[in-house]
Amino acid sequence: MPSEVRAADAGGARDGAPGIRAGSTAPSSTAPSPASTAPSRLELAVDALIDEHAADAEQLLTELVAVPSVNPKQPGVNGDQYAGGETRANELLAEWLGRTGMETHWVEQEAGRANLVAIRRGGGGGRSLALNGHIDTVAPQQGRFADPFKAERIGRTLFGLGATDMKAGHAAMWLALQAIERAGATLAGDVHVHSVVGEETMSHEAGTTAVLNAGYRTDAALIPEPTSSPSALFNLSNTAPGNYLFSVTVRGKSTHWASRNLAIRAGGGGDEVGVNAIDKAVYIYNAMRQLEEQWAFTKKHPQFAPGSFIIHPGVLHADIGVAAAPYFPDRARFDYLLSFPPGETSEQIRAEVEAHLNGAAALDPWLRQHPLEFEWIDTWPPAYTDPQSEFARVALEARNETVAALGVEALAAPVPAGAQSDASFYEAQGIPAIVCGPGDLLVAHAADEAVNLDMIPMAAKMMARVALRWCA
Repeated sequence: MPSEVRAADAGGARDGAPGIRAGSTAPSSTAPSPASTAPSRLELAVDALIDEHAADAEQLLTELVAVPSVNPKQPGVNGDQYAGGETRANELLAEWLGRTGMETHWVEQEAGRANLVAIRRGGGGGRSLALNGHIDTVAPQQGRFADPFKAERIGRTLFGLGATDMKAGHAAMWLALQAIERAGATLAGDVHVHSVVGEETMSHEAGTTAVLNAGYRTDAALIPEPTSSPSALFNLSNTAPGNYLFSVTVRGKSTHWASRNLAIRAGGGGDEVGVNAIDKAVYIYNAMRQLEEQWAFTKKHPQFAPGSFIIHPGVLHADIGVAAAPYFPDRARFDYLLSFPPGETSEQIRAEVEAHLNGAAALDPWLRQHPLEFEWIDTWPPAYTDPQSEFARVALEARNETVAALGVEALAAPVPAGAQSDASFYEAQGIPAIVCGPGDLLVAHAADEAVNLDMIPMAAKMMARVALRWCA
């Protein structure tokens, strides 16, 4: 059994921050639970070293938070203000990883945005493992603390931008690898750290995909994104839905607002007088709702609950180019974000949405003559690694052993992730990927982002076990 992990003060974190609670349960499935393997003396020695150096990992997290590594392509962000921040954070991490004897390499697909690859070489003949973490964060928000880049501690909770998403994961990677090194473990396979840029805007071509295309491929990948929630501790995920961000623009014909009766009532001139783009947008909105309701029955996956795949209308904007109520708006734009199951592609989803809406538009005389305008902005492919694969079973066993010390129920099988991650881009290249890491997903991207510090050594023990068993 792994060394005991101290629970958070008073059974949880203070002031509403995420906590670790003994007795928490995680969703389970009907699949049989993997047989537990008793930890070896080496694994117990690594556990002890992780506990001994947990405070050092907390210091690393504090230093990483202090480096503003905001993704410069985040919407609404002044890119110049944060240029080079991702690289500086990776330089700091490289310094810490270098102390563990790891060799460091750099992959810079976009100027000023350098990915870090650190490698602990194995003896040869074994399987390799990547520990992947994105170093970029979302933009700062005004929260309870004046400086989002200054780590603030309250009890066992550390507040700061990126603390949960996902610099705590980086601290846990370092903690696991330095413990393996100090224990004198000899692995057959290489262990990589891929600390990448661009994940928050799905810029994988500059981040994870660039690293893989540069030749730093491994036999499996473990991604310590935050996977806890108030009802479940350290979920372990093999799958996540795909998503697509897109817009639909409807054109109208502007006229004076007082002409509405002539435009819409019998006896008037109808479309010849004017067409309010909002009216036509509502028609299209209802058609999209119809498609979404169909998806509750047509979009299925055995690991997802019915109705999991949605078409979310996030923004509606209509005007004549300026905000002026006394006119018919001649344009209306919906911004949508949808999710779709593993096994389907972004291209299939795009074709299905366009066919459905164009079919509805063909029944309307105005829209038939004034086609809908689609803009397909960004897509994130689904993630899926076979839950019965050897790597999934190794990771699940390591997770269950790690949380057992807290009395947390074992997961019988991996569960779907609550958010997308770079696992998709390992899997796109045939590399199995599993997501499990420190932090509460519900506070990621929040104004008062925080992490319970006791999650870091827990995650480190899980990652160390995976490395010792997979790469042996």
